Amino acid sequence: MAEAWFEKRERGSGWGLRIGRTLALALGRRAGRALLWPITAYFFCFLREGRVGLRRYYEALEGHPPSVAALFAHYLTFARTILDRAYLLARHPDAPPYDIRGFEAVSPFLGQGRGAVLLGAHLGSFDAARAAASLRPDLKVQVIMNVGVSRKLNEALRVLDPGAQDSILSLGGAASLLRVKEILADGGLVGLMGDRPLGGELTYEAEFLGRMARFPLGPLRLAATLQVPVFFFTALYRKAASGACRYELVFEPLCGPAPEVALRGEWMRRLGERYVDTLQAYCRAAPDNWFNFYDFWQAQDVGPPRRATPGDGGPGRVGGRAPMERSDAPRDVGARGER
Repeated sequence: MAEAWFEKRERGSGWGLRIGRTLALALGRRAGRALLWPITAYFFCFLREGRVGLRRYYEALEGHPPSVAALFAHYLTFARTILDRAYLLARHPDAPPYDIRGFEAVSPFLGQGRGAVLLGAHLGSFDAARAAASLRPDLKVQVIMNVGVSRKLNEALRVLDPGAQDSILSLGGAASLLRVKEILADGGLVGLMGDRPLGGELTYEAEFLGRMARFPLGPLRLAATLQVPVFFFTALYRKAASGACRYELVFEPLCGPAPEVALRGEWMRRLGERYVDTLQAYCRAAPDNWFNFYDFWQAQDVGPPRRATPGDGGPGRVGGRAPMERSDAPRDVGARGER
């Protein structure tokens, strides 16, 4: 049986990552990017599962298998975003620039002291957003995530900006929920990842790039409970023909605040549908920014996770159950949902 994404052992050693961080900052970004080629080649050659997962992604996206060169280029893009984390968090002179698009739709809610939920994915670089947030008071983002994944890498980068760790909350627990409510009450932003379900987590099914995939239901329920506007969010890595690159921070409206409990099932169905559709659109616009290095469709059958329709209750729920009969429960998020 294949491992789920959250069970996979983190590659690389802590000391190796610390040495790489020191060299990158001392040598500068041009030399650091040159060093990425042999490192990327090593992981590309010896992590077959990542290649298989990416191949299936490109087959779904483009309708044909990708070339070896295209797969390697994808690995290299991922490596470059990791390298850029060091420069961005350290506010190094070589840190790449970034643009912000769509924030004008978010800012009115922050001024009202209501805050907003940013529903993201493993697409692009969340650290570009955190770097921007450190320079703009109106862009403070509190991220809720599984802190056990990429632990070695996060520890190696923590020394560059110790305060950045304060912007991360661990998944689960009443304390986390209370902290989230405080942030929103202060007009802040809360970031969630909506593309990777954990083992045993309730999920909904949606058609993603022409194939059915499972997505976690928890982020939709949390957004419904918090009753604030929800925006799709990503920080895309963009490279120019000259080889220069920059990051594009994108905010795109998905849904307004959730209605009363009785109507939240339909609201979550609509939110899930819009989230998956928007994620697909950005995968097509920036295909090499997709950083799920496993079979996104098949791997999610590991567990197996519990499936539900948005609006249903059950174990692992966030918020209350929408009072609806089973026959009235929405059956579609993108394509279909089932118990």
